[in-house]
Amino acid sequence: MNSMTNKRCDLVVIGGGGSGLVAAVKAAEAGLKVIVLEKTAHLGGGMLFASTMRTFQSNWQKERNIPDQSNAFLRRMMDLTMWKLDAKLVKNAILGTGRFFDWYAQYELPEVLYQYQARPYVFDIAVNGQPGPQIDGFHKGSGQHIMETMLRRGGELGVEFLTEAPARDLIVTNGKITSVLADTSEGQLSIACRAVVLACGSWINDRATVAKICPAFLEAEVLPSAHLNPTYTGDGLPLAEKAGALIDWDSFCLRLMGPICSLGDRSRLDALTHADCAILVDLNARRFVAEPMAPRIDPFDTGLILLQHPKGKAFFLYSANSLRRIVAETQKNTVSGDFDVFGMPPLPPYEEVDGWFTEAMDRGSHEVGRADTVEELAVQVGLDPAALRETVDRYNAACAAGADWDFFKDPASLEPLAEAPFYALGGKLSTDGAFGGIRVDPQMRAYKKDGTGVVPGLYATGDNSAGWSIRVAGDGDARQYVLSEMSWACSSGFLAGTNAAAYLNAK
Repeated sequence: MNSMTNKRCDLVVIGGGGSGLVAAVKAAEAGLKVIVLEKTAHLGGGMLFASTMRTFQSNWQKERNIPDQSNAFLRRMMDLTMWKLDAKLVKNAILGTGRFFDWYAQYELPEVLYQYQARPYVFDIAVNGQPGPQIDGFHKGSGQHIMETMLRRGGELGVEFLTEAPARDLIVTNGKITSVLADTSEGQLSIACRAVVLACGSWINDRATVAKICPAFLEAEVLPSAHLNPTYTGDGLPLAEKAGALIDWDSFCLRLMGPICSLGDRSRLDALTHADCAILVDLNARRFVAEPMAPRIDPFDTGLILLQHPKGKAFFLYSANSLRRIVAETQKNTVSGDFDVFGMPPLPPYEEVDGWFTEAMDRGSHEVGRADTVEELAVQVGLDPAALRETVDRYNAACAAGADWDFFKDPASLEPLAEAPFYALGGKLSTDGAFGGIRVDPQMRAYKKDGTGVVPGLYATGDNSAGWSIRVAGDGDARQYVLSEMSWACSSGFLAGTNAAAYLNAK
């Protein structure tokens, strides 16, 4: 029989990712004994891969003469979410970003703070000269620095961090949380406590939940990313239900993108996926949209379009003449300042771009093709040759007629696929995360299941909490939300830690 170890504290934080560590440290500053339970061997979670956070009304902005835009931003976010969200919660979350940043900046190393770039709405540490998350590789952006600071400050305050210690149950007595049960390598652990913060991350790898929200996602070929962390299995939801909290199923949503270039070195090829005179076909070798989808359509909306087609996958098609035109347009428009594909640089000469396809094929990639005939190209990438031939012929006929009455493509972008060689570049579905779960009030307290009030001592933060985004279309769409995941994680953790400390110190 496994032994039982007993511990006691004021607050247990379940989940050692971004929002959990922020909540733990903020609460510990108020003199509370805090224990963090993390089921994996590492602390930091998805925040280790994060950067680009919005901040409002921070001293940091004021010192740099960035005008306060919080009122206008709040109004816009409430408009976008159709005023379905709690305006006070949205206000607290948005203004909490600035409160968090000024608090965090007190403990960050000066050499790290020096790297931050201040822009309206956003603070970030540029990596390789570029702000925001980088496409390739594991970079040391602001998320990693914040986590290092939280761990350093938490250690100073005596926060107890327990890794490989998944929480498995909440004990509720007379409507109040009295302890948390967890499993450790040494046996079972019981922690007597007076409050809990659920910061368990998303449910994107819980197949049962995804099947309810967006079953097509389970069949899609989705590009790997930090948002697909295999530990994101919705652990906070059954714990919240056990405590009598409200799980808001209407809040569950996936944030989808695509098609995104399937190759690992996609940063240099992304300009091709935004090109207007390529055509896009699904795995049935059929066009399905007016090209280009991006940047003409918001990339988070294009994911829903792609998801309607087999495996959420498509191929961009080019020919020698269309590829030359794409290269020439990127170079011309970049010089003139008119080219806007998310800040991408101009493409190199056609011969070099042609070589990219050859290199990828030489590496054995099936996500690209280069062939002298359309039929051979289809075989290379696994499409039906006759179907692809028919699609290309129909498109070329539209180019000759000067009008695309199938998908209404801009006539100025009609360039036939006429000159060999022909090229194919794979594009897959991607995700920027899964949101929703435990409904919280403006203080990040979990509502009771019957909506009559809050569960005493229970808070929820980060991706497993609800109240910061809405699902506005089918297939689990999450097009509308008030903050980025990183901003919400930092702000919701800060608010939960602040309010949990006030609750416990008032007892």
